[in-house]
Amino acid sequence: MTIKDAVFVYHLREPEEMQWHSRFHYHGSDEYEVHYFLGGQGRFLNGKQRFILEPGSLFISPPGVRHRIEASDMEDPISYYALLLQVDDEDGELRSLLEQELNWQRCYRIGNTYRFFFEELREKALSAAAYMQMSAVHQLVSFIYLLMGGDSSLRQGNTENIHIEKALMHMQNSVFKRTSLKSLAGRLRISEEHLIRLFRHKLKTTPMKYLTKLRIEAATSMLISSDMYIYQIAERLQFNSEFHFSRVFKKYTGRSPKNYRNLYRQLIGQSPEHESILYINTQ
Repeated sequence: MTIKDAVFVYHLREPEEMQWHSRFHYHGSDEYEVHYFLGGQGRFLNGKQRFILEPGSLFISPPGVRHRIEASDMEDPISYYALLLQVDDEDGELRSLLEQELNWQRCYRIGNTYRFFFEELREKALSAAAYMQMSAVHQLVSFIYLLMGGDSSLRQGNTENIHIEKALMHMQNSVFKRTSLKSLAGRLRISEEHLIRLFRHKLKTTPMKYLTKLRIEAATSMLISSDMYIYQIAERLQFNSEFHFSRVFKKYTGRSPKNYRNLYRQLIGQSPEHESILYINTQ
């Protein structure tokens, strides 16, 4: 199996962004898409089935099944992780499991404690290191087996993961707010040093670098789905200046904000039914 793409979509609310994410689409004969929703109000349409979105809802769309996301309240925007999987010819056992045991006409309610699990999968799947990519694949395969078997051990609960889960939730809700390492550690009731160690151990980065990456990911969405001036985006995302924002943005994406907007605004207008996920890797 190969994880072809892994993305985090934060606060889906802008009209053009909604148009892109809400389009009906499907994937090829060997591709499955997994959606894990963290929050927001709306529905998920999978084939002819319609599901009310709840935090902790997971859906799997098999090859050829048309699916889409519908938001119903812009004041409670949808956030989710999406994985695009390719099941290779040599994955006979896994393919049989997915074809025979997968119930894509249902919602798997796995709870809202999987934020870190999917974030870790995303980080590893998008890594340049092959061994990290394979680690993500093995974690996901194990998860799929547990999911299909209805194993109660799906819910994670060790102390380190709980701290990371809470930190990720707070940071993902603080993209547009002033947030410091001190205030984040205080919310978790742990020391700043311990929080840094957790992030380095679990996500191979520091808390504030992770928050910066979240802000850049939010910026990519704002650039292609709104008419806000670049300096306005910089202000909203708590950067010190437009210059500071542009410098950091180019470091993460390899392009200036203006160049990024011009390039990907053309791509976002294309909506063929059969396609892979089109998002930008902001590692």
